[in-house]
Amino acid sequence: MSVCMKTFEINENTLRVVLSEDEFVKEPYLVKKQPLFDGICTVGTNGKEQDCKLIGNGNDLFIQKSSSFEKKDVKRFTFDGGKPVVVTKKTVDGERSFVENANEVKIGEAYEAKVVFEIEPDEAIYGLGQNEDGVYNYRGKTEYLYHNNMKIPMPVFLSSKNYAVFFDCSSMMIFEEKDNKITITCDAVEQIDYYVIVGTCFDDLIAALRVLTGKAVMLPKWAFGYIQSKERYKTQDEILAVADEFEKRQIPVGCIVLDWLSWEDGKWGNMYFDKSRFPDARKMVDELHNKGINFMISVWPSRKEGCENHKEFEEAGKLLCNYSNYDAYDEEARDIYWKQCERELFAAGTDAWWCDSSEPFTPDWNGEEKRPERVRYDLARESTNKYLDARESAAYPLWHAKGIYDHQRAVCDTKRVCNLTRSGYPGIQQYGTILWSGDISATWEVYRHQIAEGLSMCLSGMPYWTLDAGGFFVGNTESWKRWANVKEGIRPWFWYGSFEDGVADKGYCELYTRWLQLATFLPVMRSHGTDTPREPWQFGDKGTVYYDTIVKYIKMRYELMPYTYSLAAQVVINGYTMMRSLMFDFAHDEKVKDMWQEYMYGPAFLVAPVLEAYDFGPNNTPLNKKSLMEVYLPYGTIWYDYETKDVFEGGQTIKAYAPITKMPLYVRSGSIIPKASKVDGEVDTIEIYSGSNGMFVLYLDNGVDYSYEKGETASIPLVWNEEKQALMIGKKVGEYSVPEKFHIVLYKVDKTVLEQDVLYKGEDTLVQV
Repeated sequence: MSVCMKTFEINENTLRVVLSEDEFVKEPYLVKKQPLFDGICTVGTNGKEQDCKLIGNGNDLFIQKSSSFEKKDVKRFTFDGGKPVVVTKKTVDGERSFVENANEVKIGEAYEAKVVFEIEPDEAIYGLGQNEDGVYNYRGKTEYLYHNNMKIPMPVFLSSKNYAVFFDCSSMMIFEEKDNKITITCDAVEQIDYYVIVGTCFDDLIAALRVLTGKAVMLPKWAFGYIQSKERYKTQDEILAVADEFEKRQIPVGCIVLDWLSWEDGKWGNMYFDKSRFPDARKMVDELHNKGINFMISVWPSRKEGCENHKEFEEAGKLLCNYSNYDAYDEEARDIYWKQCERELFAAGTDAWWCDSSEPFTPDWNGEEKRPERVRYDLARESTNKYLDARESAAYPLWHAKGIYDHQRAVCDTKRVCNLTRSGYPGIQQYGTILWSGDISATWEVYRHQIAEGLSMCLSGMPYWTLDAGGFFVGNTESWKRWANVKEGIRPWFWYGSFEDGVADKGYCELYTRWLQLATFLPVMRSHGTDTPREPWQFGDKGTVYYDTIVKYIKMRYELMPYTYSLAAQVVINGYTMMRSLMFDFAHDEKVKDMWQEYMYGPAFLVAPVLEAYDFGPNNTPLNKKSLMEVYLPYGTIWYDYETKDVFEGGQTIKAYAPITKMPLYVRSGSIIPKASKVDGEVDTIEIYSGSNGMFVLYLDNGVDYSYEKGETASIPLVWNEEKQALMIGKKVGEYSVPEKFHIVLYKVDKTVLEQDVLYKGEDTLVQV
């Protein structure tokens, strides 16, 4: 078989490689069109398909060894006339509909295609999205890339040699690395289409990936505060009571979330409030807004047969063949979906969407035992490709998010789109999305896995990622029985939390507190889950250790809001990454290549989450362990303990004191951190950690609408000169208003602290500290 290989230089650091059985080159699917001009990434051996050497920055990257194409029919289910016979089942993952009289028809042809790369023995491989098991370095691993609850595939990997390979492939895929060879298998494609990106660091790679797939947009400022959720608030009165309690206790909260079943009983997914439980949604949302709290609501792509929304899609012929989910690939179907969102939910003042089950199929979300990974992949492929074109089956959540973003932007320019979605694909960052890790269980092992999964998502180019702090499923068999309202039965494999008694178990309170500490230093901080309550006061009252620590970290999130929001601006302006593998900043340190246990939050903070219980195990079992953990401080800088201001040289492993009240957190010397002294999150303080030169750009806008796109912003460069012990607060760029005064705090290596207030009029202001 003869394979045609073509290459296109996209820009100075990106090469497109296309392999096919003929001369035709299909237009990119996920990639935005870019001008073609000479670049620095080239192909060796004159473009021959076999043993083709890829070269970038003058260095060998990898060798493309071989490729193959096996022709296959693309089939899809359809109705064979008459009314579909639908069976609806209640599952832990919502109501699911199945059509019993659908027929399979051929809709096209494609190839199962493979390509093999040879890499160096010492390379580390990262990315590939979120894949459940906490894999960080994919050397020696096989990973199946398909959508599922807890799985978000991303067809991109990064090498420790500072190159990335991105596949413009919207079918399911398999990644396998063995014996220094990476084999990529695409389930259904017309050609193999991949991009090689080279750079000097990982920031270059991610920024270039976003050039290819789309620039991220600003989320509303409140989304970077604290989001309170649970499964679920049942009534309007309950939501307002929770808001009142936050206000009474003076605990800041940016958003309260209404999970599933906002609709009338028996009308799954219908976008009308159940008026018996939510008699005046507009009034409810107005009262939340009066307290400075935003409102997010869960919406689904599926509809129960017979409800009003289902009838609309049915009459328009815009349902998939499971007779439940709308066809998000279809523009008219997306129009209808938005009208359903807008008619009552958006009209009530809803600030954000929670697009649950956006895969939209989870065929293995059942059974007592977790199936082998290959079986799960085949099951997902068989199920999903019944209803979606196999050539673009992975792109459903992308089109779903696009529909919401485009329509909300069209009707409202005064409220930024914010979409918490369970699944995604490259390009979804354009649509105001936050991805989260699905319905995870409350165990220490899962908690540890989440760190690697979050890093992998960010290494795949996704800027905003979060999780259910505390785990979604807290209990085990008894918890499931209570939820399902049964006395006997088989607990599903994914419901395996360690704490049957929830917040009444000190073992869970400890895990939850540690999880919330971690969440404080994620791009988005959010608490959510089922089978036990989640509000801070459920873990004790003022003066008790869990309550006080939880509130301390929520307030810390707002204290750091100016820093976090400035990082978010860099995400949009420069393609920055907030949750950072140590490979972003310390690739020169060989020890960090496999280190997932720690990460950077922006340029300043080294985050070292506590990875085990010290005080209590399940069932209030005392452990009485010493609260000490090992933390590696990367080489090449001085580090400050954020709370004590103790100073440590980099390049060493230290024993960190980590009682329940404290997560080890370190600041790199030269860091400049804008902060807020009040819980309103407005900047008034600038902290400097001496020992090195440093810089930071403070960013401000109104945090609400899209006026930032028209330049209604302000950026203030902050530059620390270590030799002169001076801070330059630079001239502001932009017309947005800035503070008239800053409180400057300098922390020195000798533990001296110097403070002063400085007036600022938007011009260069030199501060001799």
